[in-house]
Amino acid sequence: MSITVIHEVWRAVKGEIDEANLPDAAEGLVNVLIENDYEASDIKAEFRRDSDVMDAIKAYVASQEEDEEEYEEEEYEDDEDSW
Repeated sequence: MSITVIHEVWRAVKGEIDEANLPDAAEGLVNVLIENDYEASDIKAEFRRDSDVMDAIKAYVASQEEDEEEYEEEEYEDDEDSW
């Protein structure tokens, strides 16, 4: 399914979601898109005017960067231990 169609469906159902639950719903949408091999840059481009999805994708990207930093730190510590 194209990301454009997904965006249209999101816009159609977004009005039915309680405003307090929109951040969680947007996070869920981003997670499903990522799990189905959509790139963060494609999600940003398609949903650029949707603040809930943009906040969710920014949080996702930030968490990925944190995970990458932690992995690099662990790898560095492992290298030190082998000396």
